[in-house]
Amino acid sequence: MDISRYGRVVMTRWPVDARMLRWLFCPTPQAVGFAARNTVASLVALAIALWMELDSPQWAVATVWSVAQLRRGESMSKARWRIVGTLVGAVAAVVFIAAFPQQSWLFFPAVAMWIGLCSFLATFSLNFRSYAFVLSGYTCSIIAVAAASQPDNVFFIAISRATYIVLGVVCEAGMAMVFTLNLSARARGMLVARMEDVLHQLGGLLREIVLHERDALVHAGEFSHMIVSVHQGLEFLAIEMGRQARAGDHARAVLAEVSILVTRLVGLSGGAERALLAGDGAFADTRGQLLHLCARLSAIRLKGDALAELRAQVAHLHVLFGQRAARGTQEMARITHGVLAATMADMLSALEHCDAIFQPPPHDRFHFHLGGHRDLRLALYNGLRGAAAIMLAALVYEVTAWPGGMGFIAITTLVCGLFATRENPVVGTIRFLSGAVWSAVAAGCLDLLIVPYLSDYEEFAFALGLFLFVGGLAKCSRGTAGAAAAYGLLMPNLLMPGNQSRVDEVAFFNNALHTVLAVGLSVLVFRLVLPFRARDERQRFGAYIRGELRRLCLVPLSPTPQWWIGTSLDRIGRMVRHAAQEHDAAAGRGIRLMLLFSAVGLDILLLRELKRQRRDAVADVITTLLRLLVRYRPVSPRGVAVVRVARGRVARMERADPGNGRLLDVLACLDGISRTVTACLAAMEAGVE
Repeated sequence: MDISRYGRVVMTRWPVDARMLRWLFCPTPQAVGFAARNTVASLVALAIALWMELDSPQWAVATVWSVAQLRRGESMSKARWRIVGTLVGAVAAVVFIAAFPQQSWLFFPAVAMWIGLCSFLATFSLNFRSYAFVLSGYTCSIIAVAAASQPDNVFFIAISRATYIVLGVVCEAGMAMVFTLNLSARARGMLVARMEDVLHQLGGLLREIVLHERDALVHAGEFSHMIVSVHQGLEFLAIEMGRQARAGDHARAVLAEVSILVTRLVGLSGGAERALLAGDGAFADTRGQLLHLCARLSAIRLKGDALAELRAQVAHLHVLFGQRAARGTQEMARITHGVLAATMADMLSALEHCDAIFQPPPHDRFHFHLGGHRDLRLALYNGLRGAAAIMLAALVYEVTAWPGGMGFIAITTLVCGLFATRENPVVGTIRFLSGAVWSAVAAGCLDLLIVPYLSDYEEFAFALGLFLFVGGLAKCSRGTAGAAAAYGLLMPNLLMPGNQSRVDEVAFFNNALHTVLAVGLSVLVFRLVLPFRARDERQRFGAYIRGELRRLCLVPLSPTPQWWIGTSLDRIGRMVRHAAQEHDAAAGRGIRLMLLFSAVGLDILLLRELKRQRRDAVADVITTLLRLLVRYRPVSPRGVAVVRVARGRVARMERADPGNGRLLDVLACLDGISRTVTACLAAMEAGVE
């Protein structure tokens, strides 16, 4: 065999690239700082726990790495909710042990139901509030399992766990304060950069919409995903800036206004082209003005002069498009200019909120909340999966009488809780399992090869610090972050340091075996019990939103456009993420369909707002239309027919009163519903999921 051929064989069988280990040999300064900071915090927490003679000091180390996040705001939020979840879980454990001290098959179902309930509720929460729910679940299990053989000591075990959890949180927070400087100013700068990026992406998307490019709706779905990602990170930036800052609320308002603007233009699809074909001379200038605005948005920097100039340009376009809507000769061109004037009003409002971020007004009390989707079926599935995993682990323990069975149940609960709140719990489970294996290898090296030759804590801290530092570097790399999360959480638990004890070979292998098997069981549960599928989610979202469009016509108190857009963005963002995770190329059609549904809902809500403005003949037409849409469904051929009939009636009113801007707004909404529903029906007939 020649060398070149041998080399090719080796590369085929062992596809190891030097870039895969770049995180270890060429880490970034941020990664080194993160790893060093949390390694020191872990060693300090362990030293204090050993000095206090706590029964499980390893959990103080695990808490540091569980709370530690790359962003300081994320760490602060997670630490706060970890303390809350720990306290609730400790109380629940005391209750269960007191209620079922000697009845194992009343105790285990009760714990399984508690885990399922916590996972169910966690699905309806965002960010680390959901973490508090799952933490209360698996904290209850860990304390109750530890106290099952000694129920009289359950209170002291609960207090002990709460103590080292608080200890780990305090050590991580204290070390982060030492290493972090100018946190508020840096957070505000990052927030401004995020808003600039949103405006840049908006400029490119608007250009595609104005030029009627083919992939505009696909890119609109990606833009929605970006909006959702930015929105989820605003909470942490707001924490870093302090409670008095309202910049996070202004940023959420920017995202809402920008999203409404894009949805308006999605509903306008086709209208601008028809106006151009109708021969409206002013529309060529309108197109040029919009393209110039897109160029300005794509290069904008949120500085005083640049932002003021952009606001002046948008205000000028708002007035200009409003005048052309009132004075135009072609009906379609007037409707199009009316919608464009409304979009300029949305953009002007977004820029005003950007100015409030850049230059906070004195005594600002502004508050804004952007809604999100709450998936009842996903929550139910998460609860059932968690309960099933605990019952299966308990059955294994009861049948085998395994000495490590209680630890097997506790680790199963922990892993199921961590993955239960994920939108797609299957993603990342294999990496977490690999991290559990690596944690067993690292703990084995320490317990069996290094610790027996050490005589004091300083030597032990140096050896342990090297392993923790490597885990910290891995956590800063996207490719190894999932495995590093398992490594930092499980390796201290396998190490089991103590003042007067050392782990022998038998105890270590038993502990490592039940830990790795517990993670493997959790992976099997998430892959086999009610497995997640992105295609099923798209079909479920499509059916749900079609029913929701009908309810928008029916409910007495209609939601705000901001709530509707926030919920729609959340759904679209999830679909984009899950399609990327599963490399599903066919998901683009379903995402485009959801964008069209979102535009239909926005037009319905705008019609209801126009109806509430005045009680007249137009309001009666809208009332009749909404009743018929409830009966025939908005997304249906009959729904299109009744919309067109209502549009004809309003068009006759508008010709009789050409200066009435309210009638023009109603026509724009009716045209938007008719066009988007027609496009939805065509896409559904073509086989869109």
